[in-house]
Amino acid sequence: MHHPLTHRTARRTTTVAALGVVTLAATAIAAGNTALAADHASWHGVFTGSAAGADLGYDLHGSAKMTIGSDGTTVEITIAGLDPAKVYGSHLHNGTCASGGGGHYQDTEGGAVTPPNELWLTTSGSTLAPNPGGVARGTGAATWQARTSGDMTLARSVVVHEPGGARIACADLT
Repeated sequence: MHHPLTHRTARRTTTVAALGVVTLAATAIAAGNTALAADHASWHGVFTGSAAGADLGYDLHGSAKMTIGSDGTTVEITIAGLDPAKVYGSHLHNGTCASGGGGHYQDTEGGAVTPPNELWLTTSGSTLAPNPGGVARGTGAATWQARTSGDMTLARSVVVHEPGGARIACADLT
């Protein structure tokens, strides 16, 4: 016959051991989620119109998001106030909006001025085409990871260009 105290001690030991396993499992899951979160980082920006855009009569607003993951870089934008009769150019730039946006961001500096060396935002094909209400939702992706720190040029903003090249809107990625 088992002594009642021995039975309670064994049950308590089993319960404590089970709680330890649950705690270890929860810690492992949390660590796994942290690792997954670290695989992707995002930068966000809000579009503001440039002086050139204002001179052309635009009242532009919208947002940009750049996500960098182990499989490359994706940028998504929504911008309102565009002329539905026009198509626009939009891509990553290496300067801040305050500095005019700098030049085109390139994976290989001094390389091709087109994808895949640059990341351009499109609604279809190679341009950003607004809907009849003047809103465009564009995306772009590259297999490389945009630089956000270091000694080389960095991906700092998304610029929207008027047909012909004028920079009409910019969103800093922070």
